[in-house]
Amino acid sequence: MLGLILAAAMLPSCTSTSNSNLEASLRSQLSETQIQLEQAQELIVNLQAEIAEMETSDEESEPEPEPEPEEETPEGEAEDTSEEDIDTLLTDTYVWLQQSDGTAQLQEFLGVEADGWYGSGTRAAHVAALEERELPLSGVPEVPCPSQEPIEEAIGSIESTGDQIEIDIDGDGAPDEIKTVVIGDSAYITALTSYSGESSWVEFGTWGSFSAADAAYNPEFGTDINEDSAQELWVKVNPYVGPAGGAKEHFVYVFTDCALQVVTDNATSLPAAFYRGNTVSGETYYINCEKHEGESLLVYHEDYRIGEPEDFVWAFVPTALRLTGTIFEEVISSAFEDDIAPAPDPIPTDNCTKYS
Repeated sequence: MLGLILAAAMLPSCTSTSNSNLEASLRSQLSETQIQLEQAQELIVNLQAEIAEMETSDEESEPEPEPEPEEETPEGEAEDTSEEDIDTLLTDTYVWLQQSDGTAQLQEFLGVEADGWYGSGTRAAHVAALEERELPLSGVPEVPCPSQEPIEEAIGSIESTGDQIEIDIDGDGAPDEIKTVVIGDSAYITALTSYSGESSWVEFGTWGSFSAADAAYNPEFGTDINEDSAQELWVKVNPYVGPAGGAKEHFVYVFTDCALQVVTDNATSLPAAFYRGNTVSGETYYINCEKHEGESLLVYHEDYRIGEPEDFVWAFVPTALRLTGTIFEEVISSAFEDDIAPAPDPIPTDNCTKYS
């Protein structure tokens, strides 16, 4: 371009007009070329942007590879557990109602609740697994309680059944079904315990002035007076005759030595009776569970008024009892002496934890 301009300048003046036209034409072409270059550059930029957008869209729409399915472990079996390990677990020696990590591992394999306690449910599943694999039963503990003859076979057909409550009367951590049934003129207490998986039963008997035909007997609640995990059963007596209100008499039952038994008074060897509630004449009967010198005791109160209705004092009569097996034995201590004081407000009531 520079060469053309110089040549034009060197031409004679007669050609100046032609040179001017040529220069204008060249400038016009240069301008058009510059515009075309700019348009081309813009087109390139737009194409690059479109290509980048398309690549991004393809990456987002591309499905992620699905993870390879994991091999399922058969229910109850741990991963990478060999047949030898399973046989060792099944043929190990277990102890009835003893909690252990080994029992929990066995329960996990058997597919039962893995609470670590070897009871009747675990035993049934354990025996079935051993028999299926034709393994010896030498490590299976014997059920400690012999089965009691079913009550309907021993006594007769049940005519009526009372309300059911659930307490842990055998102390194995699982609730047991407690209720009363009537057969003929007699009432019976029954307990379906998880300890043996069988029903235990005992006739209510003749306690004090009541026979089984004179009253209704209702399992009302459980306690754990001596904190041994086995809850005591309190059965309330509702006489069919006499005043409807007032305190009601209770008898205590425990499950010990593989049987339901009534708790007796060490002093008389008779079943221990406890009233609970207020009487129309003003007495108040209640139970407290207290610690004395590190020992858990039942303190039975027979409190009553002394004096005229307008001017009286309150007599506190506590009796501390130690529960051992099926016997209540009185604990003599100055901490439980009788006392006389102004009437309390409010009047004391039970403080033993109750289960039902």
